[in-house]
Amino acid sequence: MIPRIYCPPIPEENSAIELADDTVRYLRNVLRLWPGDEVLLFDGTGWEYRGVIERLEGRGGAVRIVARQHVPLEIPVRITLAQALPKGDKMEFIVQKATELGVARVIPFRSSRTIPRRTEDRAARRLERWRRIASEAAEQCGRADVPEIAETRSFAEALGAAGPGAVKILFWEAEAEHSIREVLKSDEAREAREFFLVVGPEGGLSGEEVETARQAGFVTASLGRLVLRVETAALAILAILQYECGLIGTLKRNIQDG
Repeated sequence: MIPRIYCPPIPEENSAIELADDTVRYLRNVLRLWPGDEVLLFDGTGWEYRGVIERLEGRGGAVRIVARQHVPLEIPVRITLAQALPKGDKMEFIVQKATELGVARVIPFRSSRTIPRRTEDRAARRLERWRRIASEAAEQCGRADVPEIAETRSFAEALGAAGPGAVKILFWEAEAEHSIREVLKSDEAREAREFFLVVGPEGGLSGEEVETARQAGFVTASLGRLVLRVETAALAILAILQYECGLIGTLKRNIQDG
């Protein structure tokens, strides 16, 4: 299998692309590739480029582009995951798997039960790492785009990021009336092209936060009787939604050359 490498931006008029230092190291030291080997580059805008490695030396490298094609996005709906910051490094796992499951945007947020941590400098490095994880996951799973990983926001700011036409769902363990199945079977959800999902931290969202979300137009939903870990809940929600929307469980369409 030809390796896929995220390499933005790729000017349309150029036939040779200079590679970043970390890409050169990855191709040479991890994949053990050499000049003459083929790679697939993608720039996150829906275009994929077939290339041949011309040079890998020191910290520099170049790929000669031999063909390009437009890869139609297979994701039928736009999904934003607003995720309360979990403990430890669980957010890295959530970003990786959310990318594989077709999320368009991830918004980390601080809730009232988020454990305060890290300085601004460490927060910037953490955001950079999340974005790198997203691009690597897109390489692995064959996505033609890379999801947006937003800067960490407050709970109110995260709620305000929902688009006017999105179906807005907040998942709450204390919800006793609406299940995710019922919400997704509604006429509004069946016709929607955009979903905005909110998942709380390990300790759950407070009653005040839930009420704030309801006043902002969010419907609360339950995943069922089982209490899931925060990282398991996020993945379960995305898998269920993508199955209902047709991304999971359908055959991949043929890619046409652009």
